[in-house]
Amino acid sequence: MSELSKRIVQVVLMSLLGEELDNKLYVSEFKKCHGYLRIINYTPPGSVNREKEVEGLGMHTDMSCITIVYQDKFGGVQVRSKQGKWLDIKPSEETLLVNIGDLMQAWSNGKLRSSEHRVVLRRLVNRFSLAFFWCFEDQKVIYAPNEVVGGCEEHNLRLYKPFLCADYLKFREINSVGEEKFEKIGFNVKDFAGITCSDQITKSLKS
Repeated sequence: MSELSKRIVQVVLMSLLGEELDNKLYVSEFKKCHGYLRIINYTPPGSVNREKEVEGLGMHTDMSCITIVYQDKFGGVQVRSKQGKWLDIKPSEETLLVNIGDLMQAWSNGKLRSSEHRVVLRRLVNRFSLAFFWCFEDQKVIYAPNEVVGGCEEHNLRLYKPFLCADYLKFREINSVGEEKFEKIGFNVKDFAGITCSDQITKSLKS
């Protein structure tokens, strides 16, 4: 799964930066990434109402760089579009779902969007999924490279302040509102490290 994650990120970097920069930035930025696997069991609801969906896991974004998910035949994963519509991701034995996570969104200066997603339960059966989270090391400072932002910082706005991965992990844990850690999160990386318009104006005045 780690090797697959590396290949996926390398392809993403190539599409984002081109062939000349993708390998250079991969080695300097992602070489120390690590991953962990979770087996997730969703308990079935007491009853099923087709008019009202039961959330097994509320809307959230992942903290990872990328997340690779395999869901069982019962499905249930939904991804939220930019227009706010929930889209069903139908399960397939030969298909893996890849999500961009918060760390990659900040590192890419918002060029890649961390997907808002949830799990809904529609059947009176236990639902299982496998999720592999590939992340930066805890002590890494997330700061979009100039090559990603666009070069000259004076003419290209940064959307995120630099932050330590471990600090963001603590922020997510503190602001979790679900029974399990990081579920139904009320805040994301933009709330934690996003640069506001007032920040940009203040910076311009100082310079």
